[in-house]
Amino acid sequence: MRVLKSISLVFFLCFAVSFSVSCQERRPESPSDSCRKFVGKFYSWYLAADSKGDQGPAGSVALKYRPYLFSRAIVEAVRGDYEAQEKAGSDLVSLDGDPWVGADGLSEKYIVEKVTATNGRCLAEVHAVWEGKEDEAPDIIPELSISNGRWRFVNFYFPSPSNPRGWDLLSALKALRKEGKRSPLDKNKKP
Repeated sequence: MRVLKSISLVFFLCFAVSFSVSCQERRPESPSDSCRKFVGKFYSWYLAADSKGDQGPAGSVALKYRPYLFSRAIVEAVRGDYEAQEKAGSDLVSLDGDPWVGADGLSEKYIVEKVTATNGRCLAEVHAVWEGKEDEAPDIIPELSISNGRWRFVNFYFPSPSNPRGWDLLSALKALRKEGKRSPLDKNKKP
């Protein structure tokens, strides 16, 4: 009887400890950490998804399978760019490159480095890796906002050596529609 009580007590204690540990609140992730994780997961997914050779304009796989990751303004502007290019045929009237990674196309990997998150907004510096070597300066700086606990891309910046903030996707698409100019992506292509 005494052994049975001891065994029962041990089981009860094990259950009580495991239950109390599992019910403890987890520390919430900081906005910078959650933004970094979101951006890193997007670029890992995008690299794998776009590498499969899905037909369509550069970047279209993201809007086809995950449009909810982008603001309405980005979705409408990029889709408008695709439509304008389709209507123009062989004349280049749209971005000359991928709206999410730039003119150089997909690299072998993307690494999220510096992340700045304040007031529900986030800027994440993303570095491309080419032939096993990470670029020193960021290649892309996505801007995100958080709403209802979910991050969403609201713009993409493409820095250049002479301009650390570079040009941005929404302004470039707006200029292309208004003026029919060539893409600023052409200026940032690597030789």
